[in-house]
Amino acid sequence: MKSNLNFFEVSSVVIIWASEVEWKIWNSLVKNLDLFLWEKFGVNPKGWEYNWVKFYKDIISLPTVPDIAVIAIPAQFVQTSLEDCWKKWIKRVVVISAWFKEIWDMDSENKLIEISKKYNISLLWPNCLWYVDTSKNLNLSFWTKTLSACVGWICENIAMVSQSWAMAVALTDWALSRNMWFSKMISMWNKAWINENDLLIELENDPKTSVISLYLESIDDWERFLNITKNLSKKKPIVLVKSGISDKWSLAASSHTWALSSQKEILETAFKNAWIHYTQSLEDFFLWSHIFSRSHICDIPEELVIITNAWWPWVMATDHVDFNNVVLSEFTQEEKDVLKTGLPDAASVKNPIDIIWDATSKTYAQVLNNLSKLNKKRAILILLTAQVITDVENIANIIIDFKIKNPCEFIMVSFMWWEAVQKWREILSNAWILEYDYPKKAILAYSELIKQKRWSLQKEETLDEISLPSEDIINNIKSKIKDEISLCNNYLTWEIFKTFNINFLDEILVKNVEEISWVYDNFWWSKLVARISSPDIAHKTDVWWVILNIKSKEEAIDAYKSIIKNVQKHKKDALILWVTFCKMIEKTDSTQEIFVWFKRDVSFWDILIVGMWWIFVNVYEDVTRAIWLVSKRKIREMFRELKWYPILEWARWQKWINFDSLIDTIYKLQYVFNTFEEIIEIDINPIFSDDKESVIVDAKFYI
Repeated sequence: MKSNLNFFEVSSVVIIWASEVEWKIWNSLVKNLDLFLWEKFGVNPKGWEYNWVKFYKDIISLPTVPDIAVIAIPAQFVQTSLEDCWKKWIKRVVVISAWFKEIWDMDSENKLIEISKKYNISLLWPNCLWYVDTSKNLNLSFWTKTLSACVGWICENIAMVSQSWAMAVALTDWALSRNMWFSKMISMWNKAWINENDLLIELENDPKTSVISLYLESIDDWERFLNITKNLSKKKPIVLVKSGISDKWSLAASSHTWALSSQKEILETAFKNAWIHYTQSLEDFFLWSHIFSRSHICDIPEELVIITNAWWPWVMATDHVDFNNVVLSEFTQEEKDVLKTGLPDAASVKNPIDIIWDATSKTYAQVLNNLSKLNKKRAILILLTAQVITDVENIANIIIDFKIKNPCEFIMVSFMWWEAVQKWREILSNAWILEYDYPKKAILAYSELIKQKRWSLQKEETLDEISLPSEDIINNIKSKIKDEISLCNNYLTWEIFKTFNINFLDEILVKNVEEISWVYDNFWWSKLVARISSPDIAHKTDVWWVILNIKSKEEAIDAYKSIIKNVQKHKKDALILWVTFCKMIEKTDSTQEIFVWFKRDVSFWDILIVGMWWIFVNVYEDVTRAIWLVSKRKIREMFRELKWYPILEWARWQKWINFDSLIDTIYKLQYVFNTFEEIIEIDINPIFSDDKESVIVDAKFYI
């Protein structure tokens, strides 16, 4: 928060202005405090008393200092009221009033921010629909349904923060339809002062909150957001819906490579790195929030058992298990003997356990009892389709009784044929049994639960030590970078590689035909590759500015002339520095070409992409992304995420590439990028990797 106070510790409230007139917003604010049992006041120039709430003529006249003030008055009066709050030492304020930045009145908004900064006031505003704390029946809103449905229910432990008040209302309505509720509900709208980062810090220490659900349209300070969430998400699951990530919102490309990372992909990478459960689906938003709120995450078995009385759900469920990387448990023969006890001969005790179509409550009770006798605990998903003989009511009661007697068993239920079983689904839900109308939802929610469990147990990444160059050497290179135009020249690129002890392909720079004669003296008559060197030409193969397999001095001279001619034909204005010659690497069957790319993104400042070169990148776009700095272990994991990873590891007669060498190269490259902020992009395209070493063949440092 922007002040030192806990925004959620509220024992007294004042409404500015309060009203006794029915159907006015100011009256709704007073009415919605009916269930709040602590001190509550109103401010109204006329003075009054309504609904056991006393109104005072102004803020200064209040008999005590309220913990929080709610301002719901015309915009032109908000500044005066905020200043009066400071004079009364009120340090927390919710502003429901609108018509500031949203109508381009930045002056008024900035003035309120200035007051809040000056007097250290925590300000949640403007156009703020609500701040609701169900644990105290505190309803600081004008939406009359906010707390009525929560009375008599055990409220969930989910804190819902929404930037949009319209979406906040929709999310709340949807939650009510599923017998869900929130521990806290907070809307921020344009986040003029308090933003999502401040609220996340508060919610981390809130004992009433176990799950944090966010709907965001923008994020103010990305670096702070990622640092907060990466720490917080190990303690409390964070579910996020964020809008504004379509292709039309994608960031502009600085090269063809940048097209591989649209804003959508960068956001997904960042949220994954911060262990945030990100989705664009509101259904997933509720599925995940709900299962997190009703589960002890660290106690969840990571293997699933499915019980079914019909073949069709059996097939659907196993498909969804595969799609969501859920582990379907296997039974030993001894366990199968236990599971078979008391079941019909036609029943199958493989997984899924098929207790066949005529199963009754007696059969369900038997199979659950058998499962409870196994030493190894698994998560249980119970499927049911209602036949004429299916006693759904008894089955629901058996499941509830089983859960009461075995509280450590993790159970999910999916009763299908919706209308016929709706009543019993509601009964199961009210008994805090995780129930779903479709197996896919249960399995999807369970897979996210397992992901959260693994995140919560994962140790923080530790970076391997690396020997960095001295400050004098770094400053010397930085001074040279400042003299470059768009791209670092080859000499400077090599110098950087040598400084960081990175393996690269030696080149000779040739300025004229006469210099070619001594090229072969350096490369001992090997086959050569010739390429243009120009800050105006990034991608050399587009119009034959790279020539391979040069076997003689005459061919080298022809290659030089051909490259210069092609440049003058297709890129007349290009600055030609040199033509470079290097030894041509003779590829073997096990040689692989690796693509590595770094980019300073406007939001996240440091994106790393790795993949296999050529068609794997350009056609299949088989790449993986990370927000770095990352550990060597994480780089290895990134390669494992590639669809074509088995080709790198082993494919028939091929040898494995030397991953240690490749990972060491990439690990050092990220420190190059981290050291020289003048470099905005590194394009390594490609690295040749085989079973012995990794060598950078072509590199571009954009500045």
